[in-house]
Amino acid sequence: MFIYEIKAGGSSALLTQDMLRARYRKSLREPILVKPGAVERYDFDGFNFIARRVAKGSRLRLAIGPANSKYMEKNYNAGGIVAEESGKDARTVNVKLYHDSAHPSAVYLPIAVSPAGASH
Repeated sequence: MFIYEIKAGGSSALLTQDMLRARYRKSLREPILVKPGAVERYDFDGFNFIARRVAKGSRLRLAIGPANSKYMEKNYNAGGIVAEESGKDARTVNVKLYHDSAHPSAVYLPIAVSPAGASH
């Protein structure tokens, strides 16, 4: 999961990120596979923030996607030990995000407001 500042002109800046492997959503010690069709809660609470002034007119973008980089083991979604899986084990996965009154979502950000009249 990534949080970006999208500036008024359209450029973006990565503010922070956090990653969570679905099988470790409840415990980092005991993997629990996700059952197809099950609605699960995922808490991302490992964000690191550095002080940054968000420009007037900017918006925040929350981006959610699979981890597929040289820094993470690729998950081929076969349900086995990730480190032992390869492309021959690969299965397609479909992820559905819920964000409605029955499944509310929230992003909590530390925000400090500059005092009135302060120069920056």
